[in-house]
Amino acid sequence: MTAVFVYAVVAATAAVLGAIAGRVFAVEGENRRTAMFAGTYVGAGVGLLTAVSLGSLLTLLAQLLNTASSTWFDALDVAGNALLWGVAGGAAGGLVISLVVVTFNIRAR
Repeated sequence: MTAVFVYAVVAATAAVLGAIAGRVFAVEGENRRTAMFAGTYVGAGVGLLTAVSLGSLLTLLAQLLNTASSTWFDALDVAGNALLWGVAGGAAGGLVISLVVVTFNIRAR
């Protein structure tokens, strides 16, 4: 398990969960601008939570499986970058679903 794999898993999971959570806030937005910003903001928050939980777990698992010359400082570097990719993935997922909501003018009933 490499660092790139950890980043990809964290970013993909954060994007999916960010889209799920961002959709609710995008639908409830009063206007288009609010819908886009709310969905992106909530998606980034969900991405941060996903990165903290999943990124740390995957980093520790990768460190335990990799008995080569890697150190715990390398694992901390991977965890820090996983936070960045988690927030970016969650924000991207929230933004994409917000754009879909705004484009098709989906509103709460």
